[in-house]
Amino acid sequence: MARKNGGYADFAPIPVNGATLASQLLAEDVSVVEVYDEETKTRSPKTRDGLTQYEIQTLFIPFDGDERHTVAIVPVKVWAKAKPSIKVNAPVAFVNMKVTPWAMNGQSGLSYSADGLKQD
Repeated sequence: MARKNGGYADFAPIPVNGATLASQLLAEDVSVVEVYDEETKTRSPKTRDGLTQYEIQTLFIPFDGDERHTVAIVPVKVWAKAKPSIKVNAPVAFVNMKVTPWAMNGQSGLSYSADGLKQD
C-alpha cells in the first residue's frame, strides 16, 4: 500500500536511546530544512504549527569494537520555534529520539528525528 508521503513500505518511528546508538553523538552544525515549491520554483523553510524544522548534523562515533559501523555524519531533525544553538564538537543528547526506516524507489535508509536536544 502506498503511503501519503510516497513509498510503499509501512514503517513507523521507533523510539531509541541515543546512548544505545553510539559511544557519542557530537553536534557539528544546524541548518533549516527546506521544501521546494514546484509551482513557484522556490525553496522555503519547512514549517508546521508555528515551528520550523531544523537538521542537526551530528558526528556518530561507534562503540569500541563495533566492526559494523564507522564514524559518520548523521542528521537528526527537530522542530523548534528558533534555530537551536549548539556547541560544535560537543556531545549532544536528544529528547525522545526516534528512527524511522524508509524505502522508496528501490532505495532504503533510516531517518532520525527528536523532540529536542540537550548539551552540557
